[in-house]
Amino acid sequence: MSMNVAGGAASNEITDPEVIRRILRERAIALARPPEQDESGESISLMVVTVGAERYGIDIVKVQEVKPLTHLTLVPHTPLMWAGVVNMRGSLYPILDLRRYLDLPEGEKPEEPKAVIVAGSGVTAGLLVEDVPEVRRIRLAEILPPLSDSGQRDVLRGVTEDLLNVLDVDALLADPSIVVKDELE
Repeated sequence: MSMNVAGGAASNEITDPEVIRRILRERAIALARPPEQDESGESISLMVVTVGAERYGIDIVKVQEVKPLTHLTLVPHTPLMWAGVVNMRGSLYPILDLRRYLDLPEGEKPEEPKAVIVAGSGVTAGLLVEDVPEVRRIRLAEILPPLSDSGQRDVLRGVTEDLLNVLDVDALLADPSIVVKDELE
């Protein structure tokens, strides 16, 4: 049986076994090369989360886990932006309602909300989100400055061309407005 360069039968068939070996060796060498590095700079992997109609990207390095949010316990006398706490394998995590924190319009409650456990600025907390549809890689150069009308500019690293808001987890978790103070102080 003869074989062409594409691997199937064709009008320009190659029958010389030595030529076939050379072509296959060249293909193997080409496939074995490591992928070319991004010449335009560093890139980042973002976990995309949805909150209402908005999409946010969270640096995957800051994410510890994603879990369906079940058994949320409300904590009295905390700001409304705090949804409550959850117990995950013996550890308690406060859950920040991103919709309320970012002052987004109230919408329908998701059937299966998710808790994205993140760590930054010496704090570990959960972020209440509606869905986690994907993880994607983007170049840092693709992150443009935050939109000027954003009310939370200090916790946004920026926005991509397709309007993915990139959260700065360290700034978010260091925000003094999320600190719950003891009323006895």
